[in-house]
Amino acid sequence: MISSRTPDSLGQPKLARIRQRRRLGDEVAQQVRDAIMSGTYVAGEKLVVEDLASQLGVSTMPVREALVALAHEGVLQVSPRRGFGVARLGKQDIEDIFRVQAFLAGILAERASQTIDEKGLRRLQRIQEKVERAAANGDTGASSAQIEDLNYEFHYSLNHVVDAPRLRWFLRVATQYVPRHVYETIPTWTRLTVVDHPQIIEALESRDPTAARRRAETHVMRAGMQVVENLEARGFWV
Repeated sequence: MISSRTPDSLGQPKLARIRQRRRLGDEVAQQVRDAIMSGTYVAGEKLVVEDLASQLGVSTMPVREALVALAHEGVLQVSPRRGFGVARLGKQDIEDIFRVQAFLAGILAERASQTIDEKGLRRLQRIQEKVERAAANGDTGASSAQIEDLNYEFHYSLNHVVDAPRLRWFLRVATQYVPRHVYETIPTWTRLTVVDHPQIIEALESRDPTAARRRAETHVMRAGMQVVENLEARGFWV
């Protein structure tokens, strides 16, 4: 299967046109990575540089640079005759990505429990209150998108409690393989955010590093299980 056609089965482009020109190659790579990890492109599908550039509204140079970078990551394969093709990603690959995320998030939460102050705790509590108010509005697209944004804000705030830039860098590398806005498409994810975050906050308030680490790890792994189940239900591995 090749990607020479622009519209998908619904008549819509597979990729959104890019308006932001800052760090263009990185943005192209993220868009293509998101599309692959969400199943828009399937294993073995050929990606044509000119077609992607047309869909994204950019020149071919940042697209080619992005595809080379993705090939180094193992997301794409390069063939001398066929060019760039989507590499096969197994269920174990996705699970491993979340295991790495969980491990790093656990270390950051463990350290945060020993350094977080009252101001930091209040910030997390305020964010979580907004999550719960949004969840109370029902399962709507707007509330799900808002909760995903708040979830990002919650974890960003927690991860920046401690001075650990290298750990955060590794975590960013791992999380880039989770498509942006994927959680808002999973109906059960909102409940996970509402239930798990208060338990993490409780461990931080108690200054319990073991509980903070375990609860953060469990939260990420539970989210990962939902992503895997969602991809499987959509035929990602068919």
